[in-house]
Amino acid sequence: MKKSFLLIISVLLMVSLLAGCATTVRVAIERPAELDLNGAKTVGMLPFQAKASDSIGGRNNAVVAVMEFFGYFDWFYDQDDQDRQQLADLLTRTLQQELSTSQYLDLVDTNRIQAALTSGTPVPCDVYLTGAISRFDTSIETVVRERNYSEGKQRVTYYYRHLEAELMYQVIDASTNRVISYKTVPIDLDSYEVTKRSDVDSVYSLGRKTFEECAYTIMKQLQPYTVEKYLSLLSDKHKDPDMDYADEVVKSGNTEYAESLYEELYVSRGYMEAGYNAAILLEAMGNLEDARDLMQEVYDIFKDNRALRALEDIKTEINSANRLKYQNEIRKS
Repeated sequence: MKKSFLLIISVLLMVSLLAGCATTVRVAIERPAELDLNGAKTVGMLPFQAKASDSIGGRNNAVVAVMEFFGYFDWFYDQDDQDRQQLADLLTRTLQQELSTSQYLDLVDTNRIQAALTSGTPVPCDVYLTGAISRFDTSIETVVRERNYSEGKQRVTYYYRHLEAELMYQVIDASTNRVISYKTVPIDLDSYEVTKRSDVDSVYSLGRKTFEECAYTIMKQLQPYTVEKYLSLLSDKHKDPDMDYADEVVKSGNTEYAESLYEELYVSRGYMEAGYNAAILLEAMGNLEDARDLMQEVYDIFKDNRALRALEDIKTEINSANRLKYQNEIRKS
């Protein structure tokens, strides 16, 4: 009986929590490039370099000495360099593909950039990108864990690959040879644990997704990019059916009509939640100045910290939108 009572209480609590969940609106927002490239229209890039390995990675000196004696020392270095080169090439390919389809920058052929740098002639683009894997260590590690089996506890050895690396890249103003930006990106990865050493992920498999993500991170520095943002509305505490109706209109996707309903309820009945939600929907529609003014009014009247946080967020979006507008205008000039 007690268990049944607790189950009923748990179900009621879950229903209550679900009922109290705020409605959210998903919006796509274009962000400005993280770097102001002074109206750059063309971009070049040199292939990412894989530097020579500094260590075999995780092997002690005694093992290294034995390997060197039997002629294996160079093979491990070669393999390490091959892994580095594969990942460097992946990063280069991903960046070239992204830049070749850019709506904001025209990609200049790499051979032209290299030829100009070699001959000392003007580089035929506005900015160019260089980079390298500045540090790279990989090893296969082991961990022993106890597992429960029908015959009792057993100690099982698991294997996994560890990869620790660092990327560096810089964006250079071709006309002045000035470094606009210099960044380093640390990478620290572990693969899934397996019971057979032969099943451990290869270095390339482990690093592939992260190196591709690094390429997308670099692209965000060079050109505007789009992000998804979720804006949460406040739940109605007045139990007003008109507020419930406005919420249903939001869920149906008619944001403009829902905003007018909330604003009317805010003016006629003085609901803080209605004013807040109207301002949030104005933000979702891109009417940022109107959203700021309304949210400022809501905060001034009710002094609610939720309105203050939303107001600061809207102001941040206005600054971001103004920076994007500036970047677009200077690029078109």
